[in-house]
Amino acid sequence: MVAAGMASSVTDNIPLAAMLAKILGGLPDAPSMKLWWAVVFGANLGGNITPIGSASTLVAVTIIHKNKLHMTFGGFVKVATPYSAIQLLLAAVYVGLFVG
Repeated sequence: MVAAGMASSVTDNIPLAAMLAKILGGLPDAPSMKLWWAVVFGANLGGNITPIGSASTLVAVTIIHKNKLHMTFGGFVKVATPYSAIQLLLAAVYVGLFVG
């Protein structure tokens, strides 16, 4: 989940999820549902780390610039990383506890 999240922070999540699904589907042993859900959560939530990682962060950057607030790329990452880490941690707990 963390690896998918980190990759998603610098690339679009849809192609990343498609690529990871292809990799998981090609494994010789059928991957567990936990692994599939980890990829889904990681690819989607990890995009929130950087301003280019997801559509929602692009909207946030647009609003920031529209209101003439100063925020650098690094500043965005610094503010967003703890929130994304909490989201990924909660997703990991969910997958660990509730996914068969």
